[in-house]
Amino acid sequence: MAMIRCGECGRAISDRASHCVGCGAPTTKLSGVDWVPQRSTSPMPSPRQLWLRGTLATGMLVGGAFWAGAVDHRPGGGRVGVTLAALLLVIGLCGLVVTLLQGVALRSK
Repeated sequence: MAMIRCGECGRAISDRASHCVGCGAPTTKLSGVDWVPQRSTSPMPSPRQLWLRGTLATGMLVGGAFWAGAVDHRPGGGRVGVTLAALLLVIGLCGLVVTLLQGVALRSK
């Protein structure tokens, strides 16, 4: 038996219950998963943390681009080198997008 949160009052109830024991609201059960959104309790990153994350992501993006160029011009560059360069590019790009979105959220707060 797993515990889920009531969508109305937030009280922990059994996933097998048809109604909340606290407020009487019907439970929303979809294969035992709690689909009620929960507000994050983690603090927003500081501007310095965002700057460091952005710098790291940009470095990975640029490093992956240089590595991809170096592997491309080398005879028999190999799949491993190309795969690692592509992985650096993707991780750097995703990290940069997430950091920019967090910066926008921090400024709007």
